[in-house]
Order: sequence, then structure tokens, then C-alpha cells
Amino acid sequence: MTPAGTSAGPGEGAATGAATGALPSPGQAGGDVPDRREVADTGEPLGVYEIPVGHAPIWAAITPDGRHVYVTNFGASSISVIDTRTRSVITTIGVTSGPWEIVITPDGLRAYAACFGTDSVAVIDTATHTVIGTVPGLNKPLGLTVTPDGSRLYAASLGGDRVDVISTATDTLIASVPLSSGPRGVAVTPDGTQVYVTEEGANAVTVIDTATNTVLATLTGFLFPRGVAVSPDGQRAYVSEYGGNRLGVIDTVTHSVASALPGLPIPLGVAVSHDGLLAYVTCDGDDSVAVVDLVRREIIDKVPGFHAPAWLVITPDDLDVYVVNNGNETVGVLRAPSGGYPNVGPTSGGTPVTIIGEGLGNTTAVRFGCRPAASFTVVNDREIRAVSPLLVRDVSIDVTLGQRTTRTVGRFYYLPDSVLTLISPESGPLGGGGTLTVTGRGLITTASVRFGSVAVTPSSVLDDQVTVTVPPAQTAGPVPVTVVTRSNSYGRATYTYVGPPRITSVTPSTGSEAGDEPVLIEGADLAFTQSVTIGGATAAFGIISPTRIAVVTPPAAAPGPADVVVTTTGGTATAPGAFLYT
Repeated sequence: MTPAGTSAGPGEGAATGAATGALPSPGQAGGDVPDRREVADTGEPLGVYEIPVGHAPIWAAITPDGRHVYVTNFGASSISVIDTRTRSVITTIGVTSGPWEIVITPDGLRAYAACFGTDSVAVIDTATHTVIGTVPGLNKPLGLTVTPDGSRLYAASLGGDRVDVISTATDTLIASVPLSSGPRGVAVTPDGTQVYVTEEGANAVTVIDTATNTVLATLTGFLFPRGVAVSPDGQRAYVSEYGGNRLGVIDTVTHSVASALPGLPIPLGVAVSHDGLLAYVTCDGDDSVAVVDLVRREIIDKVPGFHAPAWLVITPDDLDVYVVNNGNETVGVLRAPSGGYPNVGPTSGGTPVTIIGEGLGNTTAVRFGCRPAASFTVVNDREIRAVSPLLVRDVSIDVTLGQRTTRTVGRFYYLPDSVLTLISPESGPLGGGGTLTVTGRGLITTASVRFGSVAVTPSSVLDDQVTVTVPPAQTAGPVPVTVVTRSNSYGRATYTYVGPPRITSVTPSTGSEAGDEPVLIEGADLAFTQSVTIGGATAAFGIISPTRIAVVTPPAAAPGPADVVVTTTGGTATAPGAFLYT
């Protein structure tokens, strides 16, 4: 058994289908949000530098300090180690047959490579660049991910239709999680609680709970999912669907498919920048790398000139992307697009902006339009960190090099502060699941809505209205609702999670069938009562407290016992035959 696409490229033979479910563009939904292409387009082409590696390269991983990139050579059963300072291979490590994915532990001391041909994982000492151990017992392993604390590896065993769990303390297999069919890509959330697995054979993505090593959810509707990456804030997972020519977006809070970005011909690898603003996607269909604005949710650049690009990795400073060229057995170094990131902020200023460009090392001034930056620091020849000043209109970002030369490196767009005026409904059940509507202004760039500490991706975004699915909660009570927009402003409201109501007594419990008699209902969680019925007829009511409701009985069709039903935003309580009509 051989994984599809090795010496001829990982995407060979991939189905090409029409993409559906495109992400909504905030600019289309209402309002006019500038395109990041204006920032990236400074007249300087994105350079690609190629480094020769071994036969049929597949995967790349970078050390936490950014000094070395490890590249698996599937066809040569080796790993090339690239020095990022000299952009050259400094050594080659021989491993057992068919290395696929490689990961590096958070402390940078170990690298682990999935060896497809020998059903094992190779353990590599990154200080000596030597194999120091082997973890046996897997079944055609492909994808790997390491937990943020470095204690465990999760390996997709393609041949066994499972994910294997490896302890890095003992380098032994400690558990296995059965799946459906064809697991390939794996990624762990930044908090280490969940692992996302693409199942190519099942056209699904499975979510694993790392505390119990059990399946939390299985999401369907994908078309040959291959790569997966999780955003730095843990709110979204991005899935390359090489059969659907699109990038699927998963809401990790609700475990639901939020949307999809089309226009990516046979996408394979996906990597998210450490600031969470950009994603890079390798497209085997046209030998390009797509640059995706994750806030605006659109492709802002397509860089051609690659050769059956497979997987890719971003340097810790987000300035370079190392792209594995399976087709010509090289690693291409793609420079990040020039410009300012983020490129929008409030008119009050104060937005931290990273400026990317070339030859910035001797910068003596940074201006946003005619005003100087509130502050700036020259990090290196390619990066400046600045803070936007107070301003009232959209401007160019200019840097002064030395004493005379001024260069425009991008544009910065000032947006009005976001204002939240109303949410509806204001309460709901502990299980969540309902639709909440946020009303206000300046909401067009909403990236997420937070319920307390839980962030949810909006399902619809307009300038004056945002809709979102309410996430579940563990306990009843109020939580702040916060709208997070690209203007770095916050609007707040309060949403109350309501427990299911209970009825403990109905006093008096008898009355005339003519109705119009006062009754007191006592119980729990009654503060958000929406309706009361007695015998199926609607009764007038007033809320006295969370435990008491005053009710006026409606007329009855006939004498006899009647059910008392109280419905709140948290659920429904029924007291069978609790009131007797006489």
C-alpha cells in the first residue's frame, strides 16, 4: 500500500469538482472594506528561492527558533536539514522506508517522522541530527501532530483506519482511536484539548478529545479532505479539500462547518501565520501557492512558479514560507507579502501594525498619511513594528530610509468604532444552539462573537447586524457578549444561560371552570418565563421572582384535572393534573 501522490506529487489523480459553499465576503454583505491586495501590491514581486533536497520530498517542519527546516524525502528514505540562515542543506538523515510527515517538539529537542514503509515513527535528536529511537506498532502512518506540552504525539495510521497516541516520555504507543476510513492529516488545538483528523476515505473530519482519546464529533460534507491547520486562537480549523478545490472552515466551538473558500485548484498543504491573519495553501492544480486573508476570508494573491507543491511551513517571524516542491525535488522559499498587518484600525489610533518590506533596516521615520506613527521599532531589514496614530481617513503608510528616501509600503484603512446596541434573544438554554442576532453599527469586519471566554464564528455579517449560533454552557447565569471586529473595538451586552424550569407547587390547586382566579406557581428557574398554559389554554401571568409566578386561570372547556405547563427560554416544565377545575 502506497499513499497517493509520492514521486509524482501528492495531488496526482485528485478529483476536480466544482467548489460550493463559498465564504461570504464582508464587502458583499454590506459596507466597503478594502482589499488587502492594495497593501500587498507594492510593485515588488514575491521572490521564490529554491533549495535542492532529496527524492520525492513531501513534508517540512521548522524548529521553534526558526533556524532549521526538516524536510522528509519519501523516495530517498531520508530527511534533509536546511539552515534557514544560509538557505542550504547542512546534513541528510537516513531513516527507514518512506518518511511522510515530520513534527518537532515545542522545546525543539526532538523531531518525529512518520515512516510509512515500516509502520513506525523515527525519533530524531535535533542537536546531533541523528536517529536515536523508533516507535513501532503503527499501520502505514502519514500525518503527525504533537501536543503543545510536548507529552504526546497523534499519528494517523492510514492502514489501520485509526489515530495512534504515542507518549514522548517513553516513545511508546499508549492508545489508539478507531476511525472510519483513510485518516491523513492531523492538527491539535493550541490548548491541546482536541485533535482534528481529515478522513479522506470518509470525506469527513473527525474531532478527538485528547483527555479521553475518544471521538467528540464527525463532520461530513467534505470532498477528499487532505491537510488541516488550526488558527492560533483555536477558534477555527482550516481543511484543504483537494477534490472540491476549496478550503473548508470549521468552527471549533460548535464543531460545525462554518463555510468554505473556493478557487483553489487541488489544494494540499495549508499553514496559518502565527498572527492568525494569513493562510498559505499549496495548489497542485496550477503549481501555485495561494495567500488567503483569514479576516476578510478571500484569496488576496496567487504566487505561481512552484512544482507540484506539497506541504509548507511558516517561519516563527511570519516573514518566510518554506514550500516543498515534490515535482522538482526542491524547497522554495516564499517571502511574505509586503504591506501592513493588520491594515485596518479605529480612528482613535493605537493599532499595533507589523510592516513587512525590503530594505527597511535604516528607517528613520514612519508616517500614516501625513501623521507620524505613534511609535515604531525597526526589527530588522524586513520588518517594522509601528502603532497607528489618531486619524480620520484612509492613508498610505510611508517609511523614510535614511535622511532622504521615502517609500510607500502599503495602505492603512481607518474604520469607525464598532457599536453593539442590542442582542436578541437575551437568554436561552444551557445547551445553546439557537440563533442570536447582534444589532449595531460598524460590524462589517466582525471576526468573532465571544460568549464569556468562548469565541464563535458568525454565520452572517452585515454592517448593522451579525448572526451567530449560541454555544453551549456548563452552568446557568449571565455572560458578557463581546463582538470582536477588525477595528479592534468591542461592543458588549449580556446573555443569560437559563437552566430548565421546575414546578414544585400550584396554589390553590382547585378553582372554578369559569377561570379568572389567581394562582401562585412555585418552582425554580422561572425568571425567564415566556408562557403559561393550564389545560392547554394560555394563561395571563406575571413573574414575581425566579421561584414564583402569579397566574390568572383561563376558562376550562369542562371540569376535571388540567396540566400546568411553564415555558421559559431555558426549556419547559409540566405539572400533570396539577390544577383541578370544578
